Amino acid sequence: MLIQRFQPNNGRLSHALVYNGIVYITGQVPADRTQDVGGQTSQVLARIDELLAEAGSDKSHILFAQVWLKHAVKNFAAMNAAWDAWVPKDALPARATVEANLAAENILVEIAVQAAVKA
Repeated sequence: MLIQRFQPNNGRLSHALVYNGIVYITGQVPADRTQDVGGQTSQVLARIDELLAEAGSDKSHILFAQVWLKHAVKNFAAMNAAWDAWVPKDALPARATVEANLAAENILVEIAVQAAVKA
């Protein structure tokens, strides 16, 4: 089967790929890391929207989301507020959230998703 790759990055990874009708989006982090966790989460979700569209899907087709969150006790409510404003209420995906030390001190959230390609 054909594997479609989108937005390769520095020879290390593709930001998204499609295989067998499933879109796999690698962990996305915010571009503007000066924002609080709500702002960073909104940025990441907007980036996921862009990648899903490029790969032929959208947020209503997300099957699973993995969220890595710095200082989870402190940041969970604000991350959830941004998530709740974004996610379609009639198409809630499975999701797991874990606390993590991320690649840079000022990254507060990283999100990866898998989604079905739209028919």
